[in-house]
Amino acid sequence: MTGNEETAPDARATRRRWVAPVAVAVAVVLVAAVGGAIGYTAHTVGDADRTAGAPVWTPPRAATDDETKEPASGLSGALVPYRPDGWTRGPDLGEFGADAELSGAHAAALTKESLNDLPRSQRRALEKEIDRRHISGVAMRSYATTGGFHNGEHTGAATVAVVLTRMNQEAARSGAVGQNEFFEALDGLEAGPAVKGHKSARCYRLPGESDEELDIMFCSAHQADVLVSAVAEGVPPFGAKGVAALLAEQLDRIGGTGEAV
Repeated sequence: MTGNEETAPDARATRRRWVAPVAVAVAVVLVAAVGGAIGYTAHTVGDADRTAGAPVWTPPRAATDDETKEPASGLSGALVPYRPDGWTRGPDLGEFGADAELSGAHAAALTKESLNDLPRSQRRALEKEIDRRHISGVAMRSYATTGGFHNGEHTGAATVAVVLTRMNQEAARSGAVGQNEFFEALDGLEAGPAVKGHKSARCYRLPGESDEELDIMFCSAHQADVLVSAVAEGVPPFGAKGVAALLAEQLDRIGGTGEAV
């Protein structure tokens, strides 16, 4: 056995050691962005007119121009568009607004910022792994629905944040696996609905018997060189199947080449 043959497995093991932490860092950035939206649903529903016959919740309709403008290009063009009769414009994702695209350098910098509280040696190692992933761009979009009867279930008001991160293809695959392993390991979450046509996609949500005022679900998947992450929150009855259907549509739009189809 040569020296290279002896060290190669160790090198691969070291690489795998950092896959999950970097995937978690990406998830942390996503959750931080959605942090500005968490509670939005509950606050708006709480302020809604509850008189007989009144709608439970009506999201802002400032999205009219966005719903009729020319389709976006690049990674943003792969995002599922807003629809007046379905998923409309949702709340702002932190400082980014409801619909944004970031350069790879900006996205990598944000991910690294999420590591600031780690020990210096661990942070440096993770930063190097982020650089090796060659993030070339991020597109994100926030969606909202007033609820109703969708995908065979009665649902309450909900919001969903979808983030597409383009990186090298192996990194996108391992990133989705790492995020799913992270959410699967969390106490208090259970497997969510299947994502039709995409066996590698996974969703995790609060248990069905949860007495929380808001339900929440995390989903991760990859398509070609794009890591797809989503966070949904809503009031019971939570439309988990509708969120999974939105994720399936998103993955179908990216296609097998990482481009909008």
